Amino acid sequence: VVMAICTGALREYLLRHDALPDEPLRAMVPVSIRTGLEEDPWTNRVGAIIADLPTNRADPLDRLKGCHDAMNEAKRQLDVLPADDIAELAQVAPPLAATAAMRLQSRLRLADRVNLPTNVVISNVPGSRVRRYLKGAEAVGIYPVSTLPPMTALNVTANSYAGQMNVGLVAGRSAVPDIDALTAHLDAVFEELKELAE
Repeated sequence: VVMAICTGALREYLLRHDALPDEPLRAMVPVSIRTGLEEDPWTNRVGAIIADLPTNRADPLDRLKGCHDAMNEAKRQLDVLPADDIAELAQVAPPLAATAAMRLQSRLRLADRVNLPTNVVISNVPGSRVRRYLKGAEAVGIYPVSTLPPMTALNVTANSYAGQMNVGLVAGRSAVPDIDALTAHLDAVFEELKELAE
C-alpha cells in the first residue's frame, strides 16, 4: 500500500510537471536481511531490492496490484541469495572503498552517461504498535528523516507508530523544488485508496 501511495503521488507530480515517462519508474527499497541468528541482537543488516513502480497506469487499483506484483517479484529475487551470503559480499567492499567509488562516480558524472537502475528510494519501517514514553512524556509521533544516496533525487520513508503512519521526504532541491506539492499528492492518493477500500 505504501508503494502504491508513493507511485500514485509520483505519477500526479510528474503529470503536473509534464514529465511523466512512458516507462515505469523504479524504486530501490531497503530491506532487512537479519536472520535472527546474529551475535549482536541490535546489529542492522540491510540489503535492497529493486521494484518497478507502475507510474504508467492511471487506475489506482491497477497501480496497487502492479506494486504488489512488483514487490513479490523483487522479494523472490532476494530469496535466491541467502542473507548470510549478502552480508559476506558487503564485507568485500569496505565503507572506505564504497565511498571512494561513489565519489569517483560523481566526479566522472556517470549518471549523465548511463541509465541508473532506480529513480527513487522508498522505505517502509515498521515501528512500535503501542504508545511509547520517555520519563513520563508520551511520544506523539515518529517522523523519519532518511538519507539521500548519491545520484538519487528523492527518498520517501514511511514509519508506522501506534496506529498512525508518518512519512518523511528528502529530495534534491533542483530535482524536486516543490516538495510540498509532492507531499500533498501523497495525502490525496492515500485518501483516494482509502475511499476505494471502503
